[in-house]
Amino acid sequence: MSKAHGSKPTCFVVMPFGGVWDGYYEQVYRPAIEDTGLEAERADDVFQAGSVLQTIVDSLSRAAVVLVDVSENNRNVHYELGLAHALGRPTVLVAPQGMPLFFDVGQERMVTYDKNDAFWGADLKQTVTKALSETVKQPATAVPTVFLHIKPARIESEEVVVRLRRIEEQLADLSRLISTRRLDVQSGYAEKLHSPLVAQDEAAKLLRSVSSDEAVRQLMNEGYGRAMAEDAVFIAARRIPSQGKS
Repeated sequence: MSKAHGSKPTCFVVMPFGGVWDGYYEQVYRPAIEDTGLEAERADDVFQAGSVLQTIVDSLSRAAVVLVDVSENNRNVHYELGLAHALGRPTVLVAPQGMPLFFDVGQERMVTYDKNDAFWGADLKQTVTKALSETVKQPATAVPTVFLHIKPARIESEEVVVRLRRIEEQLADLSRLISTRRLDVQSGYAEKLHSPLVAQDEAAKLLRSVSSDEAVRQLMNEGYGRAMAEDAVFIAARRIPSQGKS
């Protein structure tokens, strides 16, 4: 269930999906985030065709704060928490009282709740809202100290190589979906598997009136993955001068 990104700063929520977790998100975390004046965003809100990891990194990178529920020792949750730390994003962690935590995670400031309390949901919502408000005001206090002074090393690569790698990732994702029969039209995922040629045509139309960055943003709002949108705008922009000469 993708949605266009609004003008508000976002709070990216890292937590398991399905079952009771969806209830926690809708009844506790989303309202708490919105009370802070932020826009709630979860991974299943932004999944698009293309690299899932790229989508997660993009969402983490633009988030004003990252809310992480470590109530279970979920590998994906801890992996995304590590990405948030490495990207230098302010994080607010949530766990039940008395839960044994991994050593590194246990060193961080933690919002806790007591599920034996009949009003734990309402209390947690208020506590999360307060923690997020404080974090937005002083984001550096919610970044592990070691990451305040270390910038991740970058592997420089030619633009063509990067784009080819993205195409390979898109093809690999499509192959996995088809082979496991998870391409479900009702999920809304299939709607996002647009043709690159169609994307290029739409990009060419957009570039007549908006900038390249805005064209990429609008294509992503239409359901195209970031990689496909950027490639379409890149190719369309190169074609415009030649079209003008013909």
